[in-house]
Amino acid sequence: MKGSLLMPNESKVFDLTISSEKNDLQYIPAIIPEAYQEWAKDVELKGSSTILFTMKGVMNSMTNQNPDIHIDAKIDDGWMNYKKSSSPIKNINLVSTVDLQALDPDKMRVKVDNLDFKLLDGTTKTNFTYWAGKTMFSEGIIESSIDLEALKNATGFNQFDAKGILDMEGSWKGSIVQNAKNPLKKIPTFYLKANLENGYFKMNEMPAALDHINLDLTMKNTDGNIKNTSVLVHKIDAKAMDNYMIGRLELKNLNNFPINADFGAKIHLEDIYKIYPIKNIDMRGDLLVKMKANGTYEPKRKKVPVSNSVVILKNGYIKLHEYPNLPLENITVETHIKSGRGSFNDLSIDVLPIKFTLAGKPFMVNANLKNLNNLDYRIHSKGELNLANIYKLFPIEGLDVDGLIETNFGVKGNNGAPLESFQNKGFVKIQNIKINTKFFPSKFVIKQGDFRFEGSHLTFKDVKARYKKNVFVFDGDVSNYINYALKDNEMLKGTINFKTNRVNIDDFMAFNTESTATNSIAAEEGVVLLPKNVELSIKGQAKEVLFKDITLQNFEGDLGLKQGNLELQNTKFNLIGSEFTMNGNYVPTNAKKAKFNFTVKASNFDIQRAYHEITLFRELASAAEKAHGKVSMDYQLEGDLGADMFPKLKTIKGGGDFTLEEIKFLGFKVFNSVAEKTSTDALHDANVKKVTFKTKIENNVITINRTKFKIAGFRPRIEGQVTLDGYMNLGMRLGLPPFGIIGIPIKITGPADTFEVEVGKYHKEDLNETDDEFDEYQKSLEEEKAKQEAVQAK
Repeated sequence: MKGSLLMPNESKVFDLTISSEKNDLQYIPAIIPEAYQEWAKDVELKGSSTILFTMKGVMNSMTNQNPDIHIDAKIDDGWMNYKKSSSPIKNINLVSTVDLQALDPDKMRVKVDNLDFKLLDGTTKTNFTYWAGKTMFSEGIIESSIDLEALKNATGFNQFDAKGILDMEGSWKGSIVQNAKNPLKKIPTFYLKANLENGYFKMNEMPAALDHINLDLTMKNTDGNIKNTSVLVHKIDAKAMDNYMIGRLELKNLNNFPINADFGAKIHLEDIYKIYPIKNIDMRGDLLVKMKANGTYEPKRKKVPVSNSVVILKNGYIKLHEYPNLPLENITVETHIKSGRGSFNDLSIDVLPIKFTLAGKPFMVNANLKNLNNLDYRIHSKGELNLANIYKLFPIEGLDVDGLIETNFGVKGNNGAPLESFQNKGFVKIQNIKINTKFFPSKFVIKQGDFRFEGSHLTFKDVKARYKKNVFVFDGDVSNYINYALKDNEMLKGTINFKTNRVNIDDFMAFNTESTATNSIAAEEGVVLLPKNVELSIKGQAKEVLFKDITLQNFEGDLGLKQGNLELQNTKFNLIGSEFTMNGNYVPTNAKKAKFNFTVKASNFDIQRAYHEITLFRELASAAEKAHGKVSMDYQLEGDLGADMFPKLKTIKGGGDFTLEEIKFLGFKVFNSVAEKTSTDALHDANVKKVTFKTKIENNVITINRTKFKIAGFRPRIEGQVTLDGYMNLGMRLGLPPFGIIGIPIKITGPADTFEVEVGKYHKEDLNETDDEFDEYQKSLEEEKAKQEAVQAK
């Protein structure tokens, strides 16, 4: 040992080196901790070792400094045995290094350049490297042939009894990469081939053993993508008492799941407890599995493995100790899966049946499904389910459910459509269903509902649902419901009527940011998303609809929901004291963007109320601030909605008519400035009637078509452009009495607050308004698109 330890001020400065060479291993048991001395007294060790330990650096808690540790360990020609067994471990050789930088476990580096030994006729050789921390990098190889009984005898490890010859060959290299969404985004590449012959396993405290085990296994991954992992069980043959597993089960990847299997198993679930001490759950029942399958599972290509498989469970019982009053009893499952050609066309699934009793309530469902391309089905269900109890036994992360479902129905259909048959009848009743998901801050509640199967239709009435303070009552009917439930890309069709006293659209935005969102994901805004694969005609009535700063009253209209597109047809509502009619559509493209297109008509509404109560109107018609009276409009607009469900003004385009029914301009700066420039008092606080302005909007610029009107004997004519931030380029001709034949040309240019009025001819100019917010919006859409592409790539 050499070196120094200095302690200036608050620090400790280490510079230590400890080395020991040609140490006789026979003295190692004497220094083993007391807890293991009973074992150590029967251990024999031979050979020599060399150890080098260094500790260098500063230790100071105030500056968060710690020294580095380096360890070299070496064993030459080691030998180990326990209680003088007939199979000692010989020729043990080890060369290893450990580095611990700043005493930080996350910075530990372990390198084993060589570890090998011999046991009876088998040898084991390995070398590996391991880096701790976030990367968790490791690289290594192993070649081994071990007699498990001899290993147990030589080491004295007596927790269980093991026999058989285990041969292994493997290699690995890489890191484990994790993130919040994917705990195994990347794994090390690896190859492992393992073979166990005449195996045996028995835990000492258990009464039974796996007394016959033969296994031939190959596992590999060549690129670090976990979905490209292959698990090839070429042979498994295991027996315990009269339980067995035998056959072949090969899965080449987790993308299209190419499987080659010929496998059988018979297991008495109670016998598992005689082999291994499973805690916190009681299981009983007889499980039988027979599987033959060859091919890939690719639902988009409508391919399944060629298969003939059976799964049967009789007299099943499951009880979690956490919920002792919720045993799942009398479980019966019998399922047959067949496909002779590996396609949806000839796939047959028979469920004969599934039965169980949960908390004393029996439930049953049986089904026969054939030809998933043109589905033929027979389904029958009867019983009562308490969803809260089901969720306790089989929880789903991010989802919480509660409520009761009662069923008693039978349905059948050919070619994917329910038969118009008296046999298609029955009901599903639901009561106090509550669905709590991490994607929304509040629960969806269905207080009650009565669903009935009548021929080819599923009808429902008096379905009462609530989300936050939004309460709805539904009735209607749907068709193609079986295909929709069981197959991808199938369309649910039907008609729905709903009534509500009040609905707040903001509550349904994709990421609601309300502070009470105790279980929502990180606060973020988003548009209202609509379900795909539905084609529904919806007739709705709402006494009050709230959206941002807008309150609609006596809403009534026909809505069409088709493939995520909401269409409004002949929609009527009261707004700012007048009746409006609207037609249009709304299409969300992702969680942060939606497109809209609508035509709106209204007569004789108060322009001051519109200006003060409707933000979009205020943005598009800033001149209305000084106007008082009644206007009418017939206008069409289209554009994008951002994540806040407010239009991105730069995307808006459209056009239409504004009719000034009877308006008085009080303090309207444009007319008053023209009046001063032309010495025309009639234009001060002017009154106009029945004047229709035709305008269009695009790229943040409103264009006013040439419009003539009368004011107190004068005949003004106006045209030009105004940007949404108030910059004007207007031309006006003030026709003089009596007939306006003689007129004064006027130019109005500049910002709304400091514009200039000049006598002269108007020149049309293409205005363009910059919009920094729109540039940020476009950038956010590109980021959202990149996220979606990344998800699809996975």
